[in-house]
Amino acid sequence: MNFHPIDWVILVIYLAGTVFAGLRARRYVENMEGYYVAGRKVKVALGSATLIATEIGVVTFMYFGQLGYLTGFSCFILGLIGVFGYMVIGKTGFIVAGLRRLKVITIPEFYELRYNKSVRWLGGVLLFVGGVLNMGVFLRFDGIFLTETMGLGESEKAIVMVIMLIIVVSYTILGGMFSVVITDFIQFVVLSFGMFIATIFVLMKVNMASIANTVVTHYGKAGIDPILNPQFGWVFIFWMLVGSVALSALNQPAVSKAFASESPEVGRKVFLFSGFTLAGRYMIPMLWGAAALAVFGPHINSLVAMPRLLGKLVPSGLLGLMVAGMLAASMSTYSAYLLAWSTVATRDVISPLLKGPMSDRWNVTITRLVAAAIGIFMLVFGLFYQLPSTAFQYLSLTGAMYAAGAFACVTAGLYWKKANTVGAYSGLAFGAVAPAAFLLLSQFKDALPTNLFFLVDVNVSGLLSFILAAAGMVIGSLLTQKTHAPVKLPESYYNNEA
Repeated sequence: MNFHPIDWVILVIYLAGTVFAGLRARRYVENMEGYYVAGRKVKVALGSATLIATEIGVVTFMYFGQLGYLTGFSCFILGLIGVFGYMVIGKTGFIVAGLRRLKVITIPEFYELRYNKSVRWLGGVLLFVGGVLNMGVFLRFDGIFLTETMGLGESEKAIVMVIMLIIVVSYTILGGMFSVVITDFIQFVVLSFGMFIATIFVLMKVNMASIANTVVTHYGKAGIDPILNPQFGWVFIFWMLVGSVALSALNQPAVSKAFASESPEVGRKVFLFSGFTLAGRYMIPMLWGAAALAVFGPHINSLVAMPRLLGKLVPSGLLGLMVAGMLAASMSTYSAYLLAWSTVATRDVISPLLKGPMSDRWNVTITRLVAAAIGIFMLVFGLFYQLPSTAFQYLSLTGAMYAAGAFACVTAGLYWKKANTVGAYSGLAFGAVAPAAFLLLSQFKDALPTNLFFLVDVNVSGLLSFILAAAGMVIGSLLTQKTHAPVKLPESYYNNEA
């Protein structure tokens, strides 16, 4: 057991305070818009803090730590690519400013404005399914991280997962976006302190020269050059460059922070200022993973290496603070993702099937029920599903399942006058084909003929999803201009009204 009484006291006080703050936020929820987008009152500083907290959780530490352990320094390229995506959006307002100007709450709402209600429903289904599959492994990674750092046994992992789920679901479904934003700010502060503590003690015990020598010894040039690393290569880099912009601009949990901002300009700046910290947020857990390689060697489970290192090196007392910081990160991610996907299910999948509009009360009630159902799915999925690749690649591919088609439909819808309904259907459907084929066929890889092995190459599938989505949008639209005339957006968009 790595945890001592002082660590438990720190952790319990933090968790109790966070839940209290989240539940208190319920009194600020005046209506549906308040629940979903915090009344669109969020300013730059708070929006940036909550976006940073949303975009890095225990799952982020786990998959970046695993990459650092398996690939050395070559995975640092992802930090630079991530900065590229956020800077494109932050400097230009690409996609995000236009969607905020239209005052949508979810991305599929845009599909109804630009195409029709059926496209909205299809886009909502793909967004919800891809998003929930993406989130399905979060609890499992939390269980691994906490049992390893705290020194608990494998048998306690399920108990840890259940406790985490209850805490986050409770304040998310009651307080909505106000709970998310308020608790995210607290968690941003605690997370930053936790990362600082962990990094100091890792570097005190394992110096950079030792880490570098270990990486070169085990991986050679592939531990430094991402082009030479078999996990990466040019196809992977091209996929990540496109995906960094698409996922940054169209990941509902992240872009909801821009939707909650007080203006399109504030929404753009939220991404700009958040991007300044992104390389460090990526590279620090990667460094921890590389340090774990230096301490434990290459022969342990790559997922447990990084948290086991932190549990071993960080002393009692400070370990409690560090774990509180990691849980802060995880809780902010869960809360934002739960709210985002349950909102999409309610507004874009369930509501369009009804004959009339739902009241604000029923919108919020169904969203809460869906959030609870997603939580149960996460628990079951996390306990039993076996990842077909590294955690990072699985998460990137499930993200591409919805982001590829959404990127084609939203980009064309905002910036190309010829985009039409047929193009939208084609883009959404084609974008989901390659990731869905990978997730299904990877479970039966041994039975595939050799000429179909490219379908279970995660990098090929990821890049192919964006190519197919763009082709579907362009070809589908151009071939049907006469039969399906494009629909114009509301005049407020063209007049740049907030």
